[in-house]
Parts: sequence; structure tokens; C-alpha cells
Amino acid sequence: MEMRKTFKGGLYYMGFKEFIRLLFNHFLYRKVYNIGDEKILPEGNPQVIASNHQNCLVDAIAVMLAYKGPGRRPFFWARADIFAVNRILEKYLRFLGLMPAFRMEHEGMEDVGKNSASFDESYHLLKHGQSVMIFPEAGHQDKRFLGHFTMGYTTMAFKAAEQTGFEKEIFILPVANHYSDYFGMRREMCVMFSDPVSLKPYYGLYQEKPRTAMREVNQVVREAISSMMLNIQDLDNYPAIDFLRTNYGKSFAFMRKEPYGTLPEKLKAEKEFVAALGALEDGTRESVYSQTEELRKGLEETGLQFKSLSKKVSWSSTILKIAGLAILFPLWIFSLWPNFLLYHIPKRLTKRTGDKMLSSSFLLAVNAVIAIPFFAVVSFVLVWWLLTIYMAVLYLLLMPPLALFCWYYTEWWASVREDLRLLGFYKKSKIAILHSLRHESEKLEDRLWSLFKI
Repeated sequence: MEMRKTFKGGLYYMGFKEFIRLLFNHFLYRKVYNIGDEKILPEGNPQVIASNHQNCLVDAIAVMLAYKGPGRRPFFWARADIFAVNRILEKYLRFLGLMPAFRMEHEGMEDVGKNSASFDESYHLLKHGQSVMIFPEAGHQDKRFLGHFTMGYTTMAFKAAEQTGFEKEIFILPVANHYSDYFGMRREMCVMFSDPVSLKPYYGLYQEKPRTAMREVNQVVREAISSMMLNIQDLDNYPAIDFLRTNYGKSFAFMRKEPYGTLPEKLKAEKEFVAALGALEDGTRESVYSQTEELRKGLEETGLQFKSLSKKVSWSSTILKIAGLAILFPLWIFSLWPNFLLYHIPKRLTKRTGDKMLSSSFLLAVNAVIAIPFFAVVSFVLVWWLLTIYMAVLYLLLMPPLALFCWYYTEWWASVREDLRLLGFYKKSKIAILHSLRHESEKLEDRLWSLFKI
């Protein structure tokens, strides 16, 4: 593998990065929070970025966009199978700063040795003061917890220092990503940076006991990442805990008179809520989880959402919403081109992989690299051919707001469908089920506040 001679991205890279920023910050997510990005060391300081991994490519993109400065960029390790699609894609990924990571559970033990080329390139980058991002969990999680760390990232950092004769100070930068929701669009996310960990104090220990030095650094980095994220370690009871923090976290913060508006505020409150659940006595905690599971399964059986239990709906308000949908329906039909394809093509690709956690990555990557440029050109040519070049330019300018309208209209229709489903439970034959679920919800909430003494 040829070593990079130019580390900064050129004009094309900077333009593409700003295009990604536009899609990421204003379309895929409603709000993105960069917390502690001033802790990213200035250019010229070699650092290994170690991050939790909960949303595949999106985790790396969030860090890339946090890097400021003309052409400045981090380099990433990424799953090797995406490099094998074709030579053109491989060159494009290399241009973006990606290196293949071969994993035993995916590519097989015989291919793991191929990682030596990526390690060599990483040493080269670090020795020249660059940033290399790697995910110690070696795979993305589908739950809000911190998995087992492999030691590859500490090996990389210490080996790079060793190749400089331990004269260069290498850092490890702990990073944590958090999402309001892993799936869909117009959600919120935050990327958080901790203080860089210098390896210099460990150089002496590493030369005597390398494994001990790597374990000590790994513990420091892991604790830093864990402290920033929502780390639910009780995986046996994860569905119940996640249901409780999602649906009672806001009330928990309100009862404690804590803010719960922004995603970082929600994260803080939910971490405290999960910690409070974990601090309950064993028998009591298991009883709460059992009660939660009964409520959760009851909602699944009825198809109702938790928020519907406290929602007041009427036929008059629902009919008004349906009338609004009917009035805007022609505009929605008009907005479906090409937005229906921009959303459903990545969705189909995700379904084919069988990994739902790739949905946001495909939604961003496929649209940024292929779909949006292609459909923008096709739409421009068609409108120009059918009408005028001025109308074609106007249509291009209208594509972003039409995309947002299409999404919000679809979300509005989903909300109306939930209202109609809830109204169906107002019938005499079903009202008892609704009352029972509401009673169970209120009983669980009262029990929580009693146990937490708030």
C-alpha cells in the first residue's frame, strides 16, 4: 500500500465535506451538538481517536465534521468488505481517508493479517502529526452500551511512538456519540470529546511491560468514553431499562427540577435515571423491570405508542388534521420526486444487508455520493427540456425545501394514523383495554417516584 504524501484534503475534498455537512446538520439530523470539540489537538499533534460505535459510518462523519481548518481531516479505519465492491469505490474511499479493517468474525482469520498494511499507514500518519480514528469495539452496537475493547488502538499508538524512538508525544482522544434515535431522519445527535490522554507518561512502563502499559491506558480511555455516554450494562434487562428511560426520563428530570430540553440535557438526566434504577435493591429492581415488561408488551399487542396513553384526541381535531392533509396532498405528490427514491433506495439496501444499524449510513452515503447528484442532474435536464432553463434552476432551488416538506407531511400522516388508532380504543368494546394500560402506566410511575423518594 502506497503511503500518503499529502495529508490535507484539496478543494474537492473541502467542497465534498461541506456538502456532507449540509446534509448531516440540516437534513439527516435536526440538531447536532459538538461538545468539547476544542479538545481536538491542533494540527501537527498525532492522536488516535477512540470512539464508541453505535451508528456505523455516521459516528465517523460526526467526528470528521468536528475537525476545523482548511482541508484538515482525520483518517479512519472502516470495515474491509466495502472496499471490495469495485476498484472505483476503493479509490474513492481511500481519497476520503478510509483504510480497510479486516475482522476475524467477518472476513475470516486468514484475512486478519492483511491489517498490517493499514497499521503501517497509520504509523506513517501518526508520525507526521495526523489523526487516525478507530473503533475499539471492532463493530457497531445496536444498543446503548459500551462493548468489549480490542487492544488494536493502543498497539497502534504505542508502536507509532516506538518508531519515533519515543521522542514524539502520541495522544489518544476519547470520543462518544449519542443519538436521540438511531433510525429515520430529523432526529438529534451529539458527539462529545474528552481530554486527550498522553502516552508519554507510559513510555517507560511500555518498554518494560508493554501489555501492562496498554491495559492501563485502555482503562483510562474506556472510563472516559463510558462517562460521556449512556452505558446500559444490564443487557438482560435492557428492553425494560430502555423503555423506562425513554418514556419516564422526562418526568424524572421534571420531578428533580432538572432541565430536559436539549439532547445533552436529556442524556444527563437519563444517565442519572438509569443509575438510580441500578441502585435499587435486587428484588425491588427485578420487580420494577417485570412490571415494565408487562406494560411494554401490552402496548406492543395493541399497537399503541406509550405517548398515546396520555394523549387526548377527538374526532373533530382529527378530522381537521385529515382536512389539512387532503389540502396539501397534491403538493406532497409533487414532492415525492425524487424524495421517495432518495429515502427508499437506501432503505432497500439496508434490508438486503440484514443490519438495521446501517440505515442512517446508507441514507447519508448513498444520497451524498450517488443519488442526490444523479437526480439533481436528471431533474434539471427534464424541467429544462419540458419548460425553460429558468424553471429548471428554480426547481433545483426548491428541491431542499420540498424534501423537508415531504418528510414532515409523512410524519404528520403517521401521527394522524396513531390518533385514529387511539380513537378506535374509545369504543365500548376496547375502552377497558385503554383504561387498563393507562392505569398500569400511572401505577408504574407512582412506584418509581416512591422508590426514588422524589
